[in-house]
Amino acid sequence: MEKAGRGCDGAPRGPVLHIVVVGFHHKKGCQVEFSYPPLIPGDGHDSPTIPEEWKYLPFLALPDGAHNYQEDTVFFHLPPRNGGGATVYGISCYRQIEAKALKVRHADVTRETVQKSVCVLSKLPLYGLLQAKLQLITHAYFEEKDFSQISILKELYEHMNSSLGGTSLEGSQVHLGLSPRDLVLHFRHKVLILFKLILLEKKVRFEGMEYLTCPLLCFPRE
Repeated sequence: MEKAGRGCDGAPRGPVLHIVVVGFHHKKGCQVEFSYPPLIPGDGHDSPTIPEEWKYLPFLALPDGAHNYQEDTVFFHLPPRNGGGATVYGISCYRQIEAKALKVRHADVTRETVQKSVCVLSKLPLYGLLQAKLQLITHAYFEEKDFSQISILKELYEHMNSSLGGTSLEGSQVHLGLSPRDLVLHFRHKVLILFKLILLEKKVRFEGMEYLTCPLLCFPRE
């Protein structure tokens, strides 16, 4: 596993590439509202601009029908940028809150509920480990009731990259939340069908699954 360190600019280097907030705009639909570091170098943290390779990021992080759930977790992949590198692994924690509960309500909030996802983009498939940390921070971010308070998201990026290195990425920690037993109990004999689909190396979409079994099916064959 890759170890965390520091680059020549003093910024931490680790498995986490970006922390992203995706929201639903009543006119524009799903869009990126915050990214740290910015998805496009040189842009501001609040820029909605997305790399062409990741143009589907908002719809993966905040999928259609998410408004039917108070909270949920989504796992997905993004392709490498600039035609090189490796798959990027995404974990998104979705929540919604009543607009009247917000301490700071912006003019573009016109609906009764506000829907957002806090997303981690990682170089490593640490699904369970990242999810455990992300769920706590997403809850705290919503409890602020003021989405302009982004310091907690920047701290999450720094903390993840500084803590997910060395011995922390060894042993059972890497497999936190990934249960082959749950996968077999959920799909039974159909596990063999899923295995064959993976061997075909085609894109497969799974719907209506509990998040406990999803991560095990989100590992692409590089």
